[in-house]
Amino acid sequence: MRRIAKHNATVLSFADFSGGINVMTTGDLIAQNEMQECQNFWFLGNQRSLQPRGGLFAVGSADTELVSAYYDPDSNTLLVFDAKGDVYHASSDGKNVNKVGSLTGKQRPVCAKFQDMIWIASGGKLQFYDYTSHTISTVLNGPTCDMVFQRFARLCVSMSGTGRITYSATGDGTDWTEDSNDLSKSQWIDVGYGDSGDIIAVAPLATDLMIIKNNGMIYQLTGDADVSSWAVYRIASETDAVGRQAAVPIGNDVIFVSRGGLKTLSTTMDYGNIATAEIGQKFNLLVTQSQYDPQVVHLRRRKLLLVRPTEDRSYWLAYNYAVGAATTLHFSVPVHDIVETQDRVLVVAGVFLYELAEEHLRDGETPIDYAIRLKDVVSSEKIIVRSVDMDAQAAQAGTVSVNVDCVALDMPTNQRRKVRCNHTTPKMEISLSGSSPFLLKHVLVEVADL
Repeated sequence: MRRIAKHNATVLSFADFSGGINVMTTGDLIAQNEMQECQNFWFLGNQRSLQPRGGLFAVGSADTELVSAYYDPDSNTLLVFDAKGDVYHASSDGKNVNKVGSLTGKQRPVCAKFQDMIWIASGGKLQFYDYTSHTISTVLNGPTCDMVFQRFARLCVSMSGTGRITYSATGDGTDWTEDSNDLSKSQWIDVGYGDSGDIIAVAPLATDLMIIKNNGMIYQLTGDADVSSWAVYRIASETDAVGRQAAVPIGNDVIFVSRGGLKTLSTTMDYGNIATAEIGQKFNLLVTQSQYDPQVVHLRRRKLLLVRPTEDRSYWLAYNYAVGAATTLHFSVPVHDIVETQDRVLVVAGVFLYELAEEHLRDGETPIDYAIRLKDVVSSEKIIVRSVDMDAQAAQAGTVSVNVDCVALDMPTNQRRKVRCNHTTPKMEISLSGSSPFLLKHVLVEVADL
């Protein structure tokens, strides 16, 4: 009793986790609302509370390993592509997977909607999918391309290894004939001629196009439907941008992966009107370490940017750009693609299409490993830990293991519990782990300096 009276207690509250993970500084110097580790949780939409990710449940399959998917919300069309180059149509819930054709190229396909067709570029001849007849056709006189998008009533394509963007005739994605006397016919423009770089990604920003090249240069293509108004400006250099799957438009920004981490291109009122900035200051180490052919997926309605930075396809970074915070995801299967349909999130892994949803408590038959590590607390002498109070919410009963240094406490996932203890430490490290999903409301730790 004399010891308790002698040392005044303080309650440390960990209730706000909206800072996400911070791995760029030591664990005792991060903010109170940040975490050193946060696995298999994410921030959804504008919510600043951590949500446990759901599990995976197989809903459809093919005979060959699937490698990517594309969803068009206007026509409610889901296309899936396998490793052999075959193309499948599936219902928006991932079921009823049926082969509809084959690709002309060997690269990962890129798709775009134009003129009630879905256009496909895969490194071979341009193709289009007619979702009314469920058929795929090849534009025999069309260009070889692995990037496709639409702009000002024209279909636009490019091919990795070149510096040229080619436009179709106005209003016709199958017409690629040139006529110097008719500006409505197919046109082309070289981007950064002579800079020895090749186009690796193209993304729209406001009314312009951002063209990213493998030499670190980024160009801005401005103008309107009038060909004479087209102009190219270099807006950035030495960006170290990588990969044709690593740049996506989000609102008025373009976010891309570079060798230095996650960056953004934004419109500004300053001279030059486009500015680059870092957005991964707290987690860029996870983006750059062992980086290999990074991939970016945008889940628009959930305001999530999912980044696969390494060749480990089971490991992804989940960055919520509305909250400005990131967490990590670890799946039990190597994930090739993730796509958002009208009311679902579908995951492409192996020969299966999985549904990712909260009602699924496992990845198939494999438990999900949830883990959080909070800010470390350091004292000039020693810290006495007197009690640990945790409150969590879950739809089902489960157990969370709360570790304060070497002291392990089992807490329920669906109610509040307070445990008294008398643990002494020079540096308090708090981590939580479990295989049952839970919403963490708070962790309160009563401490006193010795």
